[in-house]
Amino acid sequence: MNPEQNKLLKSQATKLPISKRTQVKSLKALWQQETHFSDWLTTQDGIDLLAQDLEIEIENPQREGKSANFSCDIVANIVGDESHVVVIENQFGRTNHDHLAKLLTYAAVHKAVVGIWIAEDAADDHRQVIDWLNENTPNTVSLYLVELKAFTIGSSPAAPQLDVVCRPNVTMKQANANLSEGDKKRNQWRLEFWTEIHNRMKSEKLPFRLQKPSQDHWSSIAVGRSGFHMSMLLTPKNQSIVVEMNIQPKDWKDSAFEQLKAQAAVIEKEVGATLDWRPMLDKGSAKVMLEAKIDPKGDGNRKAVSDWFAVWTPKMFLAFSNRVKALTEPD
Repeated sequence: MNPEQNKLLKSQATKLPISKRTQVKSLKALWQQETHFSDWLTTQDGIDLLAQDLEIEIENPQREGKSANFSCDIVANIVGDESHVVVIENQFGRTNHDHLAKLLTYAAVHKAVVGIWIAEDAADDHRQVIDWLNENTPNTVSLYLVELKAFTIGSSPAAPQLDVVCRPNVTMKQANANLSEGDKKRNQWRLEFWTEIHNRMKSEKLPFRLQKPSQDHWSSIAVGRSGFHMSMLLTPKNQSIVVEMNIQPKDWKDSAFEQLKAQAAVIEKEVGATLDWRPMLDKGSAKVMLEAKIDPKGDGNRKAVSDWFAVWTPKMFLAFSNRVKALTEPD
């Protein structure tokens, strides 16, 4: 290495100082009780942590979600799908049979499709149980076992971290599912395509988070207010792809749509395209759509599809997100 190269490396090394991280020994230094952690997990910081570390975006989190005889730590739903219920069971210390039974009971009672068990330390036996359940339950059910840790750097505030120990193996569930070969191929095509699309989009600086790629024909994006979300859609039957703003707050969907429609001219100017405004008065949700006639099944169109979503989804998000947050809910 010549002197100039050595000088360059030294100058680069000083641009990003590196410090040692220290693990917080006891989570009770941050949350005195498990209930305090559960309370925190329902805040925006907690929701953001789930989205960042598990790629699961939830909304409408409810503490102590009650059934006939039991109360679950947290009951929520996946962004944009109230029927997609998520239950979360939290505990400090090492996993035990009691909390395993609670997780499964809450999942059954609430008819959840996602169950998340968070603990400081996952026992090997419980890892095997969650893996076995993921392998032997329907492909609509997903169980996660997660270890909660927290770290500081120097005198910085503690930063919590969720380390996934067990998660569903989508490929295995697909193989074991009682589906036709056609359905399996279609689901696998969607999963691979969304993974490709998301990877392309992540190469840009996005103003939102992407959920974990799925086998659905849509991929939802949170906009920061319950009852509203964006979706990217693969619609091969129409030989098109779509980005849409979904408006579905309970009891004031029509009012929310009209408030946004009143701003249509400036919104379309910001997006840079004419949008399709659909009030859908007899439905539970209204939509504002941007469609491109690109067949996602067409030979040679995969890059064009990924590029289109990377360009237009951020434009739609930026045009709508702050306006959605500013909407006035009727008295």
